[in-house]
Amino acid sequence: MIGMRRLFFGVAVAFTVSSSGFLQHAQADEAFPGPNPPWYPSLQAFEHYDSGRSHVFSKARFGGSFFSRNEVPELRSASGAYPSGYNMSYLNEGAAYIQGGSYGNYKNSIGPFVARVNPKTLKSVWYKQLADTTKTGDWDYPGAMAIMNDGNIYVVSGYRLYKVDPATGKVIANLKLPTLVYMRNNYPVTPATYDTTPTENAPNTAYNGINALPDGTIVLKSLYRQAGCTLQGPSAILDCPETRDVPASILITVNPRTMKVIDNITLPAFAGARPTITNYRGVDYVYLLESTSNVVRYAVRRGKFSLDTSWQPDPVPYAGQTTGGSVIVFGEWIVGATNSVPATGALTVFAIKQNNASKVFLLQPYIDDPIPPVLKKAFATAAGGQQAVSWAGMSLEADVENGLFYGVETLARKIAAFRLTDTGIETVWKKDQTTTEWATLIGPAKKRVWVGTDIPVDEIPGYNKTDRVVFRDAVTGRLLAVSGKLPFMTQGSAVQPGYGDSVFFPGGEGTLVKLTPLPVE
Repeated sequence: MIGMRRLFFGVAVAFTVSSSGFLQHAQADEAFPGPNPPWYPSLQAFEHYDSGRSHVFSKARFGGSFFSRNEVPELRSASGAYPSGYNMSYLNEGAAYIQGGSYGNYKNSIGPFVARVNPKTLKSVWYKQLADTTKTGDWDYPGAMAIMNDGNIYVVSGYRLYKVDPATGKVIANLKLPTLVYMRNNYPVTPATYDTTPTENAPNTAYNGINALPDGTIVLKSLYRQAGCTLQGPSAILDCPETRDVPASILITVNPRTMKVIDNITLPAFAGARPTITNYRGVDYVYLLESTSNVVRYAVRRGKFSLDTSWQPDPVPYAGQTTGGSVIVFGEWIVGATNSVPATGALTVFAIKQNNASKVFLLQPYIDDPIPPVLKKAFATAAGGQQAVSWAGMSLEADVENGLFYGVETLARKIAAFRLTDTGIETVWKKDQTTTEWATLIGPAKKRVWVGTDIPVDEIPGYNKTDRVVFRDAVTGRLLAVSGKLPFMTQGSAVQPGYGDSVFFPGGEGTLVKLTPLPVE
């Protein structure tokens, strides 16, 4: 048994965890917030490790060599065992969990599930189907899973938040999230305007991702499928006929102990990217992208939102931009990039000072990198019927310890590392590699490794049938190891860090693969 004390939702609790990782008992005790509040103190308890979405997992390890050749042995689950696996969380090295099933456009994905996985055999210990969208007709779209400091699993998918017992998979609580919305009434005219009376829109509502404040308050944000469109999964975002004819997004806070909504506000417009959270100078802030590149922040006090009107950075001024992924906390800065959907303008990386919104740096790092002819042809009408020149469907990653952050340009087949200087953003290294997923940063600061997918050059990103996993020295970009050919990854997911020098690859059609780099003897 291992005794632990953790602060959860402003209440200090003590609980004992067995070697299998399960909660034994809880009682009031002294406050002890843990190293990564409010997440469970394991290698990974959250989609991007911390609420600032750094994607740095310093307790994971690269078992290969930095100085000699490496091999990457693999272990595969049964085919189709975990359809459209999305993200994984852990209580410890013996208790691993996977969430998936929320890519309704993928084979055998019928709705969200969560499962406990034996990390040695990749067989399921238990498997809980949370909903069946083939029966309800609801939009099956990925949210995420997290384990909080109370030791419970929280899964958001569609318009529901589930609290799950990690020992058995039993659903402890099931919260229906707000689905009354203000529909857009002037599409395609811009700027968007919305109805003044709400409409029930549950079948087309999804809360995409889970995040939380240090005290445990859960923060969720909605996005929508066009009403009347029946496409499933992320394909609805790109392929419904009028994808922008959707309601304004909702931002809410939830008390995880009571599983009740604390605050519920309608944003000024549709907001696609997931919320990013940090405590800056004693204030809890939620950072969001509204519209294309308009970064805003809300202060949160006692679960209530308040727009910070004193912090209003200018949007990216360049033409042809589309909305970006979530912004990332990078020390004193907030960093991000545009073009999470195919765009007619070059991708822009930006950095905004947290204490001075007028301090903004911009860089278009791939503007001179040509698009291969095969991709130019494939994306000739991807940007609203026009030629797309840029696409990066994921957020950045931020390694504050090494002063680097990372991004990709899928259409130019590039990945890159950046740093901030006194005068702007500087490219540190750039490599040829094609990915549609987030990168994962593992290992201690002096031996940090960048891990990401690579789509073969003879396959089209987003339609590829295979993938591989690439390990690089995160500081230099130098290649360290490459896996063999794998099935395609669940698009928009990431290589999942693990214990025992291993990482996990969630395949879109349901095969989970464990990869363990080793030096070649």
